[in-house]
Amino acid sequence: MKTLNIGIFAHIDAGKTTLSERILVEGGVLRREGSVDSGTAATDFLAIERARGISVRDATVTFAYNGTAIDLIDTPGHADLSEETELAMAAIDAAVLVVSARDGVEAQTELLLSMLEARRLPFAVFVNKCDLEPDPSAVTAALLSRIGREVLSCNTPASLPSPAFEEDAVTALSDEALLEGYLAGTLSEERLRSALTQACSEGKIVPLLYGSARTGAGVRELLFVLTSYFSFQRHEDAPFSAFVYQVEHRPNLGKLAHIRLFGGTLSVRQEVENARTGSLFKAGQLKRIRGGKYEDTDLLRDGETGAVAGLSDVRAGDFLGAPPPVFYTVPEAYLRVQVTAEPDKLPALKAALEELSDEWPSLALEWVPEKRHLSVAIAGSVQAEVLKDTLLERFRLNAAIGAPSVVYRETIARPAWGFECYTMPKPCWAVVKFYLEPLPPGSGLVYESVCSEKKIAYRYQEHVRVSVPRALEQGRLGWKVTDLKVTLVDGEDHPQHTHPLDFFVATPMGIHDGLRNAGSVLLEPVLRLSLTAPEQAMGKLLSALRERRAVLDPPVVEGGAFSLEADIPAGETFGLNELAASLSGGRAAFLLKLKGYYPCPEGVGEARGRVGVDPLDRSLWILHARGAYKK
Repeated sequence: MKTLNIGIFAHIDAGKTTLSERILVEGGVLRREGSVDSGTAATDFLAIERARGISVRDATVTFAYNGTAIDLIDTPGHADLSEETELAMAAIDAAVLVVSARDGVEAQTELLLSMLEARRLPFAVFVNKCDLEPDPSAVTAALLSRIGREVLSCNTPASLPSPAFEEDAVTALSDEALLEGYLAGTLSEERLRSALTQACSEGKIVPLLYGSARTGAGVRELLFVLTSYFSFQRHEDAPFSAFVYQVEHRPNLGKLAHIRLFGGTLSVRQEVENARTGSLFKAGQLKRIRGGKYEDTDLLRDGETGAVAGLSDVRAGDFLGAPPPVFYTVPEAYLRVQVTAEPDKLPALKAALEELSDEWPSLALEWVPEKRHLSVAIAGSVQAEVLKDTLLERFRLNAAIGAPSVVYRETIARPAWGFECYTMPKPCWAVVKFYLEPLPPGSGLVYESVCSEKKIAYRYQEHVRVSVPRALEQGRLGWKVTDLKVTLVDGEDHPQHTHPLDFFVATPMGIHDGLRNAGSVLLEPVLRLSLTAPEQAMGKLLSALRERRAVLDPPVVEGGAFSLEADIPAGETFGLNELAASLSGGRAAFLLKLKGYYPCPEGVGEARGRVGVDPLDRSLWILHARGAYKK
């Protein structure tokens, strides 16, 4: 039986979870579909999801349909929870994008389309709620203008003319041999299906279907298209390779890593390497999820998803074994909140947040022991509310979530040299000379060594390479340093006196000497705003955005509504959701995505105090780095 990993994605309230429920009914997993609003949806199994009526975590269910074993991943639709969406996209073969016929292409839909395009993921589109909007011609036109691939209509609502499927399929395939066969009447169904399967699986053709998850219209046709026109090669004889798309903690099972295999197989007690940490572990229990329940299995095969116990240091987004053919990076945080509790509950709160950081790596937990200060990164108010509810319901901790603050960055003002000669107190010997150069916004950190291995041996140069990004986690203004090139130009080790840790001690001192000489520029996060709202609210909304230092693209007016793209500093977005709602009668929808970090205007932003020992406090730093300083 072939396997197929499918993710369901949509803007919030487009009917994504309702469609997942209807698919599970058709697949024989459920007798009747649950309801999001009543909290009975099978894929919304957490208490917080049932209480709020929204999806918070990815949920996987396995079932069989039309000779295909399908692993279905239902994802959250809210933009604040897009980390789960990105993790799911890295684990699937193909996607189903759900679009509401009544609400059309919304801000989150635009983002999802761009994410699918960036990964070149194969996908199908399901235009939902056609029972509420019988004429989906407007949303169809919007989709066709935004999907940069061939689109093939596979069914149609009663209001639109029936597609000539075979003719449209041949046209979409753009194959002369197929066209000749079609015109001659010799094109077989098998040959056409084979060509469509290859084109859909390679992402060249996007099947488009209409229906209603509520009534079930179009759902069987969707499942037929998925199982008939999407097929992917498996490589069980290849080395083991997997991606961790979710981590969860269960009282009776402990820590579970949900993985998608991209090569080989995994059996109980098989040794597994975590590529991020280099740690080796033996796989414990293996689970498959069927009908919302965990079932034991002895083997996971390429292309399958499953849950693995026994991987203690794993977190979501990790790669296991050989590198899989997918990419994933933890989303960069631009807002942080302080999390507090009663003093006697602080150790439990820290432990809870550490556990949640394995599930949501983007939380980027920071603990400052000197101040007994805990903070995490968040994407918005909904995620903050979810975090607070999770701490209360799961850990029985009544934590307070503070007001969000902006995460700034810094860069250097000009080129400069950095130097450190660490030769005392002996035994030690590490000399480093760096050249620091500013780079354009968005460049990040670039490192290069032009130092001869005759001066610094290769193994010590590796110590320098690893130490440079660590040293730049806090610059002279207290923020992470970015958009610069660091070149190791010269240096020296000693055959007798150099200790294996010496270059780990010297590198931060040399880097911060360079930062001091270069001067610092404070950078603020700037977001890309996508906004849609009624046309009559345009004047007030544009005025409000300009007051918040937004740089606006020309608005586009169509059908009584307008859409707009703009760049806006993250610090100016606090309360923007409530303001947009009040100015538009609750009908504005917008999406924010980090664009990059740019210099702050004078009087905006702030330096922050350094956490820990300053490498420019040379004596104290050496004691600290050698483990001899205890505050």
